[in-house]
Amino acid sequence: MKYETLHHTAKQIDHLIDNYLQSRGSQFMPQEDLKKLILKDFPDFYVRDFGWHKIVFGIHKIDPIVLKVGAKRSIENDHRVYKRVPESTRHQLFARIFWHTKFCLLQQYGSPAKVTTEELNSLRAMVYKYGIFDIKAENLKRIDGDLKIIDANVTPFPLPTVWKMVDEAKPKLPNRLMLFIKKLTNPIYER
Repeated sequence: MKYETLHHTAKQIDHLIDNYLQSRGSQFMPQEDLKKLILKDFPDFYVRDFGWHKIVFGIHKIDPIVLKVGAKRSIENDHRVYKRVPESTRHQLFARIFWHTKFCLLQQYGSPAKVTTEELNSLRAMVYKYGIFDIKAENLKRIDGDLKIIDANVTPFPLPTVWKMVDEAKPKLPNRLMLFIKKLTNPIYER
């Protein structure tokens, strides 16, 4: 396993968070409390970035690598999105994820990137077929000169695939059924 010492540290962080949650009876701890807890107990860490659901901690000894810490569901979602892309193209599109624990995820992290509209649209087109959305310029970093995704979300079904299936099914439906569907859905579109 890469970064085994950090993995041990991540397990300690998981234990600290579990203790906090049990003592407070809450779902997850506020980001301010999480930040204080980690910076107090782990002096090699510093806050590199904040997200809606996670805090990104830089590690002084290993600069391009970060430890994302957040709610269990958020960490699992990041890992699930990453694994959704085939291994042959995964590292071309995403910043490498080395491993994750209950509340922590170790990932490559690059420098802020100026992203053109063409680059953004191209990257979005490459990942939509895997049901990945929410690709924004602020979710992209330059790693070794390449533009990579550091954060994304996923839908249960790839939207372009669903749209394609609907478009293919429409001509095959009987005319009367199409009129019935149109009548049912018309009030929705008239709002």
